[in-house]
Amino acid sequence: MTKIFLFDFDGTLVTEDILDVVCDIVGKKEESIELKNKVLYGLAKGYGPLCTRINFLRGVTYQQIKDKLDENNYLRDGVVELFKTLHNKGYITVVSSGNLELVLKYYQDLLNITYVFGSKPNMDGDKIINISKSSFSSHDFKYDACFDVIHRYDSEEKIVYGLGDSAADISMLSLADVKFAIDPKGGLENYVDYVVHNMREIIDYLD
Repeated sequence: MTKIFLFDFDGTLVTEDILDVVCDIVGKKEESIELKNKVLYGLAKGYGPLCTRINFLRGVTYQQIKDKLDENNYLRDGVVELFKTLHNKGYITVVSSGNLELVLKYYQDLLNITYVFGSKPNMDGDKIINISKSSFSSHDFKYDACFDVIHRYDSEEKIVYGLGDSAADISMLSLADVKFAIDPKGGLENYVDYVVHNMREIIDYLD
């Protein structure tokens, strides 16, 4: 049987919004937080605020991002153990996020994640140039990326697990047979099968 585990990123695998963290490289952390909060409280919608936050990073390289995250990776307690277990049990792991794919690449290398999907700015080598709304494939590219991975295995018997932390993850989690929430916000706890507060708890539910 093919086993697939879908993950949200910010607030789920990590305790901070990592885009805020990397915006600190250019002294724009507070501005990034302010824009993020406008979205969270319904004062702004769409990809505009996300594009603005990413565009703060114009000229930043992957090496600078890596160096910043080497100082503190903000991983939730138990994440390393969970991913080691998933790898040993043969799970396909998928992380889908609005955060930079460059950021997700750092965690892919750290945790041996099978697939990562995130925002893709225009690049000059390893240097960020810019991003615009047209860079996003759809209004719900997180869902689309996970859907595409799952349906690569249509010819096989499979089970899909999913984990998120907020109501914004409901669309992605709709693809999962078994749904988890960690420290849920926005009523997500009413949508999932299991609520956990530590990543190690998930290990007990795995086949």
